Amino acid sequence: MLEKVEKPKTLKETTLEQLRLAIMTGQLAPGQRLVERTICEQLGVSRTVVRECIRHLESEHLVTFSAGGSSVAVLESDEIRQIYHLRATLESEAVRHCAEQVTSELVETLQSHLVHIRDNLHAGDVVEALAHSYAFYEHLFVTAGMTVAWELTERLNGRIGRLRFMTLSTKERATKGPSNLQEIVSSIAKGDSKAAVKACRQHIDEACQMGLHLNKYLD
Repeated sequence: MLEKVEKPKTLKETTLEQLRLAIMTGQLAPGQRLVERTICEQLGVSRTVVRECIRHLESEHLVTFSAGGSSVAVLESDEIRQIYHLRATLESEAVRHCAEQVTSELVETLQSHLVHIRDNLHAGDVVEALAHSYAFYEHLFVTAGMTVAWELTERLNGRIGRLRFMTLSTKERATKGPSNLQEIVSSIAKGDSKAAVKACRQHIDEACQMGLHLNKYLD
């Protein structure tokens, strides 16, 4: 059987990923000015490409513009609360749907991603753990038939990624996060939608409190 050929990433796509990752991981800190010449030299790309990527990141609310130029956006406490509130609303609904129509394939896929999340966090590779977190939630939403909700969530994924990296970089959350996800998956596997929703909301509430606590030291 022939395998589908992966479409090679364009220079802009690769640059955009690099800049987004640098913001999410704090290599480009909140409030830090984005000097186009420096970025061009570091990434080896043209100023045109860098400008296009910065504009794109502005649409994701990861970058802000002012009279002094562009800089990494600062997450405000109210913004963080709203993001987690929206997550709780959408994810708990996706979890409920999955528990009500659970299949062995769904549980196996979620469990597989969870194992990768746990293993990568144990190894200190938060970036790879984030990639599997993304895949975990994408499968959750798609299986639940909530593709529009996932599209909405994707628009927030830049900011969600920043918060996840910040919280999962702590020892406490790197342990408790996967434990909470395991409880969600186990409840889904039992077809217990009520327990799955409760575990989901508790997981997000704890993440919100940790995110707010850590973010105040970045202001």
